[in-house]
Amino acid sequence: MENGNLDQWLHQWDNGVSNLNERRTLDWKKRLNIAVGVAQGLSYIHHSCSPPIIHRDVKSSNILLDSDFNAKVADFGLAKMIVQPGEPYSASIVAGSFGYIAPEYGWTLKVNEKIDVYSIGVVLLELCTGRKARNGDEDRNLAEWAVSRFPETNSAEVLLDEKVKEEGILDEMTSVLRLGLMCTSSLPSSRPSMSEALQHLVRHCSSQKV
Repeated sequence: MENGNLDQWLHQWDNGVSNLNERRTLDWKKRLNIAVGVAQGLSYIHHSCSPPIIHRDVKSSNILLDSDFNAKVADFGLAKMIVQPGEPYSASIVAGSFGYIAPEYGWTLKVNEKIDVYSIGVVLLELCTGRKARNGDEDRNLAEWAVSRFPETNSAEVLLDEKVKEEGILDEMTSVLRLGLMCTSSLPSSRPSMSEALQHLVRHCSSQKV
């Protein structure tokens, strides 16, 4: 794709370049539009495909960006169909990428829509904080780090990516951060469905166009 993938924009081309003039940063509007695009794709395979399809490897490097920064979810090599709706698929081994894998999937090997919801929650946290899903020098993944740093509403702003946060979008960024935390809840039943997450994001995207 013309603009590579989301991981490159968030974690490589930006932070990995020493010359400030060569750094490329995604502004918040682009980040929000990317989040909506990913949620639209996952909502489609979860709710409009019959049988439903679970991606199982949603991560920033699998989110490709075209010339207009529209997001395309790639790499369906680990995807599974849920033949009997409401009944999880039982995997033989854990598949996916560290930092994006829902905790209950690692324990039970049960595959359902909520494991993709967890993964997109991690992506939302990446978009809001600018941090990687997992840093090699840290014991906690991004979801664990964020929930430990978000005990009070007035502490949310310190979690947001310094490169893009500014007056006028702080409430919106905080709301998407909250959605990321909901999606990465340790209790699958507390996570929204993908269609609910999409509705939340679309409301913010629509408000930008007013």
